[in-house]
Amino acid sequence: MKKLIFLLLVLIIGQSLNASECYHYHTSTQHGIIKNERGLFYQLTEKDPNGFSYVRQINKPIKGIDLATYKAIGEDESTFMFSDKNGFYQLEKERQHEDHSAIYSKILGANPNQKHINGRLFLIDGKWSYIIAWGKDTKKIMLNELPQNITNIKCFSSGLYVKSDKQVFSVYIDFYTQKATVKTIPNLNPAQLVYYACNPRNNEDFIADEQHIFSIRNDGSFEDITPQFRALKVNRKFNQLKLVDNPTVMWWSDKVIKKREGHSVSGRDPLTGEDIDVYFSYYASTPLLPKFGNSSYVRFQNKIYPIWDDDFSQSYDIRTDVSKLEAIEGKLFKGDDFYYFEADNDYKIISTKISADAKFFPGVYSYRAYLSKALVDDDYIHFIGDRFNIHMDNKKKLTSKVVKQLGMFYLFNNALFDGEKSYPITADYETLSALGSFVDVINSCAGDMPNTPPVQVKYHHFFKDKNAVYYLNEKTKQLQIIQTADPADYKADNYETLQELYRIKDVKGSIKKKTNSGLNYYAIGGFALAIFGLGFYLIRRKS
Repeated sequence: MKKLIFLLLVLIIGQSLNASECYHYHTSTQHGIIKNERGLFYQLTEKDPNGFSYVRQINKPIKGIDLATYKAIGEDESTFMFSDKNGFYQLEKERQHEDHSAIYSKILGANPNQKHINGRLFLIDGKWSYIIAWGKDTKKIMLNELPQNITNIKCFSSGLYVKSDKQVFSVYIDFYTQKATVKTIPNLNPAQLVYYACNPRNNEDFIADEQHIFSIRNDGSFEDITPQFRALKVNRKFNQLKLVDNPTVMWWSDKVIKKREGHSVSGRDPLTGEDIDVYFSYYASTPLLPKFGNSSYVRFQNKIYPIWDDDFSQSYDIRTDVSKLEAIEGKLFKGDDFYYFEADNDYKIISTKISADAKFFPGVYSYRAYLSKALVDDDYIHFIGDRFNIHMDNKKKLTSKVVKQLGMFYLFNNALFDGEKSYPITADYETLSALGSFVDVINSCAGDMPNTPPVQVKYHHFFKDKNAVYYLNEKTKQLQIIQTADPADYKADNYETLQELYRIKDVKGSIKKKTNSGLNYYAIGGFALAIFGLGFYLIRRKS
């Protein structure tokens, strides 16, 4: 029997290790501390790649904290820091799996004059200490090299950047040895310092004063990239650059400073005459910032280039005034009309012949489901997929005025369209809106072995109009009225609401009409006061 159990465990573990595809590889998670009328909660939310369908949401009560004096005092990538009238606390984001209540640690007692930075560094007896805790286990790491008058620049869990009035410091915390390494970042003027927060996935941010700029990482390491900017002849103050919100590191003022894609070029520092590798480009180009999604293209000398082409080696072929083009999403541009990449040529942008007055809807990218972006004019809804061919039938004639994007569907011609099929529905189309959706994960991972089941997920969709709340029945593809749900009681994008609606979707009954109890109480109170006044008057008259 023991051998059988062992073999089963080996098979299960082996299958999980050999999983070639898992749904959770593509989902996103977000942590938070939520305060509401029910108390204080740690919240973990996981969502589908489309960004709005819930996979799960966990709310664990944070017990023992005084709600009236609760205050969030800091956060890094791994921990929440907060306080109340009784002390200072830390709660780790990723270690909340075991108990029904959230696990947190009290690290210090209450002190209204306690000086701290991000709830991590505490000034105790004139010395700074880095404090980390789990459960009842609290560790203090002394940072004797730091002066008392420091302020925060950026705090990660193991790397911190702080400044005094004279110097800028980096701190690396080694959790294994429980020791700290403090270094001075040279040449920076603390009074001029700015922090540029970039894409967290790249683990590279920047700090700069007027004449110097450094790359920093979440482990406290730093690199002086000032010589590279000098080699590029960047003639602006480095602390006055406009950072573009994009996965690729990019600043844009009069010119674009951008992190090069995958390779460096040779340059020379004019100050020292030293030959150096330059990992940035600097040109009088303009990034085409889209209304939706990330920037993928730049305009240079009135031509369009992919953002990764730092040498401007091949421009896109397009027959229009490029200076008038506006990026919308992905490969879609707007000018005199709408322009898109030709299906068979990645370097040719063609007119779609769709009016610039058409209304745009962005694409929705769910797990193994895709709702293409669309343009809507008076007569048609045009679907703009990853490949666009002007000669193909990629539009549908409109027979109704109402066209909406509702979650993973388009609503037009009195039907829901999922990108492939239309499902006629009955509702008040003018007021119909999406309440949201959640995902039922049936099989989370697929293995490499033959005949193993694929990843399987199921979406549950909810809607409402002025008259009713609806569930999209998976089998019939019809809107099913949730008979006991009042549309006035439900707002969009609430996980608990969606779960409640799923539980009651098949309950028979009707909406309970609310009575205005406030008016009844006023009437009763007024009547009682009148009786009391009349009695008092009669007694006095009799006397």
